[in-house]
Amino acid sequence: MPVIAWMVVFFAIPNLYMLFISFMQVGGYGGVVYHFTLGNYGLLFHGIEFKVMVNSLLFSLIVTVFSLLVGYPFAYIIATSPPKRKIVLLFLVIVPFWTSSLIRTFAMMFLIGTEGFINSVLLGFHIIPKPLNMLYTLGATYLGQFYSMLPYMILPLYASLQGIVDHPEYMEAARDLGSTDQKTFWRVVVPLSIPGIATGSLLVFIPTLGTFFIPLLMGGGGVVLVGNFIENQFLAADNWPFGAAASALVIAVTLLLIGVGSRYMNNAFVEEDR
Repeated sequence: MPVIAWMVVFFAIPNLYMLFISFMQVGGYGGVVYHFTLGNYGLLFHGIEFKVMVNSLLFSLIVTVFSLLVGYPFAYIIATSPPKRKIVLLFLVIVPFWTSSLIRTFAMMFLIGTEGFINSVLLGFHIIPKPLNMLYTLGATYLGQFYSMLPYMILPLYASLQGIVDHPEYMEAARDLGSTDQKTFWRVVVPLSIPGIATGSLLVFIPTLGTFFIPLLMGGGGVVLVGNFIENQFLAADNWPFGAAASALVIAVTLLLIGVGSRYMNNAFVEEDR
């Protein structure tokens, strides 16, 4: 079967059905009533639903920014390291992919729980008088999401920076023109690594926007983001049309971000070719 046919079967049809459901009404006892309405989308821009959307976008943006701030130096260190050390550092980045993200989240919960490893060590050394309340908070949700997404930022950045390191003539030309190492980094290395920054940011922002189990587990139900909000509409509230409308909005935001990111990456490649 051609690739296009597979995409139609596994991608287009399910999403078109979800879009269709988003314009339907919910029955009195749940389910779907096939009467056209725009009310589901109207509800997304009012009250607590709109607040959930805005908070989710802000949450994803903060996680992306922190991942970039931490991932860029780490990727730069990997790209400029000797071959043997580079292999070790890349191995440390790739290792988390060997384990399910759900299992890694449970491990993080064990570390920061009230009776977890960190509190046990701090209490054992009498650094704190009582256990710290770290789990089931917004901070714990940020930590869990950041830990889960960081490798997705580091790897594209490393690939982009490695291409720059493999062509030292860029940095040498800047130094020959009297540029300092700091100016060379900001005016040569960072602009040339924009494709990696854009790719890594998309790979972090988009999954963060849709993830539901990390806010659910590490937020303890007190942190409601669009991912677990949608999950709740489908499984708990049995309001499939409203959940489908929220899902369609997330997909629209995702496609918009991909389009903007692709434009920036194409512009960066054009400038590099020049």
